[in-house]
Amino acid sequence: MTTLTNTKMQIDINKVKVGDIFSEESHYKVASIDRDSVHLQHLEGDMQVSLSKDYVTHFLNTCDQYTETVEVTKEDKKDGTPGIRTIFDGIKSSEVFCVVFKKQDKAKTKKQVADEKAAQREHAIGLIETAKQQHKSMAEAYAIALSYIQDNPVQEVIEGEKRTLRGFKVQFNSRDGKYRCIDMDIERTEAETGERLVNINTIESLVYQGVKYVVK
Repeated sequence: MTTLTNTKMQIDINKVKVGDIFSEESHYKVASIDRDSVHLQHLEGDMQVSLSKDYVTHFLNTCDQYTETVEVTKEDKKDGTPGIRTIFDGIKSSEVFCVVFKKQDKAKTKKQVADEKAAQREHAIGLIETAKQQHKSMAEAYAIALSYIQDNPVQEVIEGEKRTLRGFKVQFNSRDGKYRCIDMDIERTEAETGERLVNINTIESLVYQGVKYVVK
């Protein structure tokens, strides 16, 4: 499991000279805003930094704003239009995004399924008894009970809940469609890295590089 630690070399500012080349890969969460600056919590360095509004406007990316909404399918279309699986798989950097997806379904125990079926049968019997008291025919009574069972089948899994993750990838290739990502809304501790799995097969929407992709 990947943990976020500030392991970069400490730069000797006294050795910096004109023409030196630098790069930056950082993730921030806004802490406060004043007239000229945005004060942010730096994720990797676990410290607060202040950036000018011009710098934020021109050089940072966000997953909380978008200027375009595009409807997409799960899979690529025959005309080559990429589906959400291809779009998400194509994120090959640690740039931030906001993704809404369903967590994995959880199988019920045999006892849970048996108990639900028993409760369903008991309810169906109650419907039959009520119908008989209302002087309906047995055929009508059984039809009412059967309709109830057909409309309310007992599922053997608990459907995964909807989940929103704002963060970035730490895994860029996947065989099973699950990608390790950092959820920047989770408070990190010694035991909590903020790492969570995103299932590419259950994505409902994605905000990335100013576009909101909605799966239809």
